Order: sequence, then structure tokens, then C-alpha cells
Amino acid sequence: MRIELKAGLAGRLGRVALGKEPADLMITRGDVVNVYTGEVLKEHQVLTAGGRIAYVGPENEFPTGPGTVVIDAGGQVIIPGLIDAHTHIDALLKVGEFVRLSLPRGTTTVITECSTPANAMGARGVKAFLKQFKNQPQRIFATAPAISFLCSDRANGIKSISAPEMIQLLEQPEVLGLGEVYWSKLLNGEPDEELIEIIEAAAALGKTVEGHGAGAKNKKLAALAAHGIDSCHEPITAGEVLERLRLGLFAMIREGSIRREMEAVIKPLCAMSADPRRAVLVTDGLWPVDLIRCGHMDYILQKAIDMGLDPVTSVRMVTLNAAEHFHLGDDLGGIAPGKCADMVVIPDLKTIEPRLVICRGTLVAREGKMLVSPAAEDLPDDAYRCVNLPPLQPGFFRVPAVSPAAKIKVRAIEQVTSILNRETTVDLPVIDGAVSAAGIDDVLKVAVLDRFSGAVHGSTGFIKGYGLCRGALASSFSFDGGNLVVIGSNDLDMAAAVNRIRDLQGGIVYCCGGQVVEEVPLPVFGAVSGLAGPEVSRRLLSVKQALRAAGCGSEDPLLTVFTINFTPIPSLRLLAGGYWLAKENRVVDKFI
Repeated sequence: MRIELKAGLAGRLGRVALGKEPADLMITRGDVVNVYTGEVLKEHQVLTAGGRIAYVGPENEFPTGPGTVVIDAGGQVIIPGLIDAHTHIDALLKVGEFVRLSLPRGTTTVITECSTPANAMGARGVKAFLKQFKNQPQRIFATAPAISFLCSDRANGIKSISAPEMIQLLEQPEVLGLGEVYWSKLLNGEPDEELIEIIEAAAALGKTVEGHGAGAKNKKLAALAAHGIDSCHEPITAGEVLERLRLGLFAMIREGSIRREMEAVIKPLCAMSADPRRAVLVTDGLWPVDLIRCGHMDYILQKAIDMGLDPVTSVRMVTLNAAEHFHLGDDLGGIAPGKCADMVVIPDLKTIEPRLVICRGTLVAREGKMLVSPAAEDLPDDAYRCVNLPPLQPGFFRVPAVSPAAKIKVRAIEQVTSILNRETTVDLPVIDGAVSAAGIDDVLKVAVLDRFSGAVHGSTGFIKGYGLCRGALASSFSFDGGNLVVIGSNDLDMAAAVNRIRDLQGGIVYCCGGQVVEEVPLPVFGAVSGLAGPEVSRRLLSVKQALRAAGCGSEDPLLTVFTINFTPIPSLRLLAGGYWLAKENRVVDKFI
């Protein structure tokens, strides 16, 4: 796929390169990282025109005009604009706020999943989300929401987005491929003919097919590749990265808010003789707190270099490798004539501190400060009405006992880490005909409610190891189908937290004693805040602090809530329709 070249620009680029016409931007005395040859070209000059590069080479005499911006790099290093090839910017922050925090850190291109707007409003929501990319000073692309196609359910078996709608989205120029396909949905049981049809349509359109191959190996990983999957962002060891590279997949190594695999992967990868030409560093999602504290792709690039990975190889893994995966290598990922003028000036190859950020040939940030403003965003009114729930009574969370015994054995989700769990069984007392978890050995109730259909539809189960001693935490943002999740020590606070989210039309709410203690409003699609990035970050931290004060010892208590219904990761998950045994793709009863 080529990024549009304006009519007549090719001729002008040639004239600028020959010195017959002044450039728009001229960078002098810079050491250019050439990702095509692996060289660092000393004391070079870069000229741009119309948002593309016209000349890269030794210092020469070139004319300047009244509009020419001249930058003396003073021996600093010029690298291509950084690319996050797999992320999720469709939740927590509005697009413009994400741009405001990300672009000054040198990330000039982002490829995002978009299941949140798809879950909320179907294909129309995705189109509204894509519209926010236009005229942004950062390049933003998307992948079609395979997660929503595979996991959403309007409590009647109907998906939020259909196969024909998915294929139509693949035809959009902003959509570079099909979003992550869960291997269990593709390979377990009878083949989903509609999913295969979508994959074939992506291939016919020259678009990529992203894979989610957590735990897949040997025959299953080969079958995933044979189905047309192009990449996998789930390898957690150097061996798994190598296995994917050997199959011709692009192997994405994560360092973000959800998973951090670089420490387990990079050093062993350095010791291997394998060519990391198809290895790509990505975030898989970066939340406001980490974006502000650490940075974006600049932080990941710096970490890779600090861990001993060759600097030029590291730069390739966040530029050219990413661009080539998405068939954008003719335009992005390198500094050469004819390419898009996306560049970052850093002090030296071991110090990834963006001093200047250039995107589309325009200087957009200097010393970490934006020099331009994100484009205004225009969303339809119903994007702010995506929590369609009636008022909830505490009795909704009552779990009637199936026998008159004083105690009853039930399945529970036992947390191993913030995101990983295992199935366990607990003996809980029966009080007034209902199963009670109050004060029982760190067991709490957890519920998932369909927030889209307008009906009271959901399921209550039990979770062990979360550590919350009082109150309840609810979130209308969650993975997969995007339903509302609540964990609590009592039914009253669980209902209060859910009803507050209903009032806000989306949010993360912690209630205790029937009162709201902390909240993060998420009124856009029921999952995105309208607040500034620093304020969203502050509120998220306040929620975590309140939870820790209430005894919650989870490393990331919010991530646990977000992933209770995350089906591709073992072992026991909770959906609106009941417990889901992830390895076997089936519903199981809460009672043993």
C-alpha cells in the first residue's frame, strides 16, 4: 500500500535534489542512520519538499527560499520516525490526547486496534473512530476489529459487527489489515467460515492479518501461519520469537502497560545467530500513567539498546521492520529520497532523547514539547450513550444455592498475576438460600454485565486472591467484548459502582459504604475519557491508591478487572453468559 503522493510532487523533489529549487526543510550536519545498509552516515544533509525527502547525502550548496526552515543538527543523530506497530489507542484517552503525549516522544506513526468503538457502535463506531485520525500531526492507522467480530454478543448471539462490514472496513485506506485473530477461535473446533472469508478478503486487498498466538507452538503455530496470519505479538521468550521468525511471521516483542517481555527476550536474542529482520518492538497498549512516566517508543528503543541490542538493529525494529510488515516500506521506516519526511533528532545513538520530531516534513515537537496542536475531534452524539443498562439492584448479584446444604462447593477464578489466573474450587456458606462470599478467605464476588443490549443480562461468579477487603470496583472498559465488570466485597457497593457508571455513561468507579470514593469518567464509547491525559493519569493512580488502602494487593488491580473476560488467556474467565474455560472454549457451571 502506498501513501498518496501529491500530483507534481515527484518533479519538485527532483528539482530540490538537483539544487534547482529551494527545499521546505533543510537539516545540516547530521549523522544519518541508514536502516537499509546498517550504516551511520556522518555529517550528512537532509532536504525535504511537500512532506517527503528530496535529498540525503554529503553537505552541498543548496538554495534556500523565504519559506525554507534550516536546522543545524550539530553532529546529532537523525533516525527515522518511530513506529508503534501494534497498540490500542481506542480506550482511556481520546485520540488527540494520545497524540499530545506520544508525538513529542518521537513516535510519528501508530497502528492501533479498534475493538472499543466496534463493540459500542459496530462498523459506524469504527468509522467515527477512524475519522479522528484525519489531519492529526501524527500518522495513525488501524486494523479491522477482529476481536469484536470474534467475541462480541448482544445477549442474543448477534455480533456487534458482521463479516460483510468487516470486509468493507478492510477497504478503508486508514485500515492496514485485519486485527489480531485469536488462534483458539481459528483452529479449535469447526472452522469459522466467515472468519476465513474475512482473512481471504484481507489477503486479496493486500492487507495484513495480525495474529494472537499466545501459547501456540509446533503444529498449531504452523497452522496459524498456513491460514494467512502474518504476525504474532504474543511470544514471551526468545525461543518463541525465533520459532515465529522461522515460519516467516513478523514477531512482535512487547513492552507496554499490559505485558513486558523485553527482558526475557532481548538478551537471549542477542546471543542467537538468527537475523531479527522480521522482529518488531511494540507496546500492545500503553496507558496514560506509563505514557507520561516512561514515554512511548523512545523508551522501548532506549531499553533495547541498554540491554545490549545493536543500536542500528534496535532502530530498525521500531522503524523499517514495522513499516515493511504493513507494506508501507516504500514510504515509511527509512530516511531516503522519495520517502515520507518523518524523522527524529537525538543526541547520539545510545541516547534516545528526541530533541526534534519531524512528521510529514513539519517540525512538530522540540525538546519534548508540542509545536502544533492535535486536530479537533468530532464524534456523533450517540458515541456518548454506550452504557445501555437499567438501574441495578443489589439483589442482581445474589447467587441462589442449588442445594440446602450449609456449605456448597463452587468454581472460582484464582489470580496468579494481574492477568493470569487458574481455576480453583472453594467451599462457601449458604445463607438464606444464597451463596455468600462475605469475609471468606479472600474470596469476592465478580460479575460481568452486558452493557449494550438494554436488558439486565449478566453473570456472577467468584474470585480469589484479589485482596480487596471492602467496597467494590467496576469498569465499563474491558477486553474482548467490552462488557461491564465489577468485583466487590458486598452486593450494595457492587450495585452502587455499576449505577454510577450508568450515570456517567462509562467509567471506572470504586465505591465503599454505598458512596463513590474514586472515579474516572469514560463517556466516549463507554471506555474513553474526555479529560486531559495528565488528569486521566492522576485519577487512575488515585483509584489504585484507594484499592491498595482497602487491602487490594494485586500488582495492577485495574488490569485484573479489564481482563476478567479476556478469553484467549487461560484459564477460567467470566463472560456475561457465565464461566468460560479458555483452553476448551466452553461454558462451565459455577457449581461443582
